[in-house]
Amino acid sequence: MRQGLAAVSVARIVRVVPTNRPRGMVGEGGAVGDAAGESAGRTRLARAANRRLALCAACGLLIGGCSSAGYDREHAERLRAYGGAAEFAPLATEPTPCAGGAATLRLPREFVDQIDDPKLATPPFLRDVPGFAAAYRVMRPVGTTQFPVMLIVWVVPTAERRRDEVKRVILEQVRGDESFDKATWAREPRQVQDAAGQARTWDVLTLDGNQPFDLVDAGSPVEKRQPGITEIWVSAEPRQKSCVVLGWRVPKDVAATVPVAALAPLTARSVQIAE
Repeated sequence: MRQGLAAVSVARIVRVVPTNRPRGMVGEGGAVGDAAGESAGRTRLARAANRRLALCAACGLLIGGCSSAGYDREHAERLRAYGGAAEFAPLATEPTPCAGGAATLRLPREFVDQIDDPKLATPPFLRDVPGFAAAYRVMRPVGTTQFPVMLIVWVVPTAERRRDEVKRVILEQVRGDESFDKATWAREPRQVQDAAGQARTWDVLTLDGNQPFDLVDAGSPVEKRQPGITEIWVSAEPRQKSCVVLGWRVPKDVAATVPVAALAPLTARSVQIAE
């Protein structure tokens, strides 16, 4: 009999306190304990879920912000590229090498005639400037006369002649012309930005007066002194391997059709000197 009661007592203990229930009150209040445990479990689960949602939201904002910043940068770069392309639209897309690649520049689109003989390309007061590379020309008609607008390019290795010497040689020759005997370089150099946005310095000499031009009059070539403008730009970077000289010449009769005042600095900005 005692053994049976002991067996029943053990069985009762095992049945009343199961190990897989949530913590709570045992005995007559066991159901209340179970409900409280389940409620606490649901609260913990809800809090964990809320934390996960908040973390996901924060990650989403972070990723979205990074993505937006990246898009803004790309958009700004495209705008700059588009603006640069529009700004340089008067020039050829591809650069033209000069002096065996010692320098390159983008020519005005209309300057398609290339002249390789300095005697045909340069006026008498610029004929002995060292480093002649080539000249480029566009003809403009007025009545029966064709007027040349010229861009002349010289490239002088710095090891042969320094910039100051190149400027001196140019000025001495220019002053030999009756119209420019008192010519002088501009007191202040011109500052322009190249295609990459880097500041570049050029010395400029402007010659405004009667000067010789090779015209085509009624189909026949003829040299005549005409009112015109010549601008000479000399690259003035301190450690350049070559000194680039750009000479612009335009008769005043056609100056309005070829805006040298805009083309000269724009072309200078496109110049790249080999390292």
